[in-house]
Amino acid sequence: MAYSRIRIYRLVLFFLVIAGLLVMRLFYLQIVHGPELALEGLSIRVQELPVEVARGEILDRNRLPLTNTTQEYSVIVFPGQIGNKTSQAIDKLIPLLPLSTEQIEVGLRRLHASEYPFRLARGINSAVAQQVNDLQLPGIIAAAEKVRYGYGTLAAHVVGYINAADNKGVSGIEGMYDELLRGSQPEYVAAIVDAGHSLIPGLGYKRMRLTAANQENNVVLTIDKQIQQRTEEVMDRTIVKGAVVIMRPTTGEILALASRPAFNANNLSQYLAQGSAPLLNRAISAYQPGSVFKLVVAAAALENRTIRMDDVFFDPGYIDVNNVRFQGWDYEQSPKGRLTITEAMAHSSNPVFIQVALNLGADKLVAMARKLGYGSRTKLDFPGESEGNVPEADELYPGDLANLAIGQGFCEATPVQIAQTVATIVNDGVKVEPYIVNKLTNTDGSTVKSFQAAPGARVMSRQTAEKLRTMMTAVTQYGTGQAAYVEEYGSAGKTGSAETGRINTTGKGINHAWFAGFTPLEHPKYVIVVFVEEGMSGSNVAAPIFREIATSILKN
Repeated sequence: MAYSRIRIYRLVLFFLVIAGLLVMRLFYLQIVHGPELALEGLSIRVQELPVEVARGEILDRNRLPLTNTTQEYSVIVFPGQIGNKTSQAIDKLIPLLPLSTEQIEVGLRRLHASEYPFRLARGINSAVAQQVNDLQLPGIIAAAEKVRYGYGTLAAHVVGYINAADNKGVSGIEGMYDELLRGSQPEYVAAIVDAGHSLIPGLGYKRMRLTAANQENNVVLTIDKQIQQRTEEVMDRTIVKGAVVIMRPTTGEILALASRPAFNANNLSQYLAQGSAPLLNRAISAYQPGSVFKLVVAAAALENRTIRMDDVFFDPGYIDVNNVRFQGWDYEQSPKGRLTITEAMAHSSNPVFIQVALNLGADKLVAMARKLGYGSRTKLDFPGESEGNVPEADELYPGDLANLAIGQGFCEATPVQIAQTVATIVNDGVKVEPYIVNKLTNTDGSTVKSFQAAPGARVMSRQTAEKLRTMMTAVTQYGTGQAAYVEEYGSAGKTGSAETGRINTTGKGINHAWFAGFTPLEHPKYVIVVFVEEGMSGSNVAAPIFREIATSILKN
């Protein structure tokens, strides 16, 4: 009896082990490798065409999409389903589709040569798509497709673009977060067929997307879509080449960042040979800052106590440094005479600020510039971002120091770096790093990772920052930046007209135009930097653009 009982126990154990192995195998096939096996099985019975890339969304701070904002329709042909009714089908489609004779002939040749589905036409509207589907032509359907970059895309240089051939990000956020945005399976329009390649009744044409092992994520930016849109609307009317940066001064969040000329990422080839370089992101490219750099000179001089607010300087219209004469920007007008440092900032006096820089010395001026972030890339980490240039102090002779004092010579800065300087002044001398990615989320919206503002670093005293704000207020109230004053809210800032060393056809020097400032005056919410490449005058060109953008976003 005991022996028989042992045999029974062994037999039961054997079957339990076998059953356990079968369950594990089923779990492996159904759960672990289910999607891949399903795809393999369906590939035998499915004729499919990818109609939507497997790629996460790029969203603004309020979860509004900056990608996949437009939907269009394509006419898709399944050659295996048409049979011998090709000519009848084409005859019925021709009146509906915007196709040339050549395009129709190419489509017909492809239809006869291919067994795989293809697009006969794309970019048709919903009404035409409905008409095509109402015809119920065998093997021909109109299907909706999301356009990754839509038409008139906002923040083109921020979003960037992908290589459609392999779904890989190339520039902007698309390139920086490519691995997180990119999924492994696109969405298909498919014909479900039997062994004889006939449509299976009840299934027919389907949109399908199997669960992928590599699910895409979304990237949520600090950009505010409404502010970005209003900014770009103004830029489209006023800036041919240039950039605008809008930043939250207390946190470093980039609320809007735009470069002109812009581009349509759906048709990149047409921009590659253009001399205006539409693909260049001018917001992170370096240019001579001109008189905007006088903010750095004043900050360094105040911090090192080489000037006081009640000091009086004399501006004769020029200053001679080692036998080289540096003229004021308004040299043709009468000399300004006696000026306080606030009045010198308001009227952008070159002679006064050159004298201040010479008294201060290269070491202290360069040290302050580097503290403020000049000469190094910001934490935005955009591909192609310039670090700008601040010369080494021991390489600066008096003439070079004079040029640096007015933002000329070897001095170069990006619009983002200028925004960081103004934000530091607004933020009572504490420098915050600009950032543009807020968080990463799953496709269901749950947060994967959040990015917070980095702790700021004090680079100047609260008193110095307060005095600089007083100077910047004078610029818009009675100085060179009066055109930037925002009614009801107030504003402050600094103009800049940076010489390029080139002349136009009339023999006049070509200048870049700047205005960098903040608004409102009480409890500032926005730092706005306007850069107009070859805009000639910061006062006459960049300042009014600042006012228009600021007014638009404050009142809406």
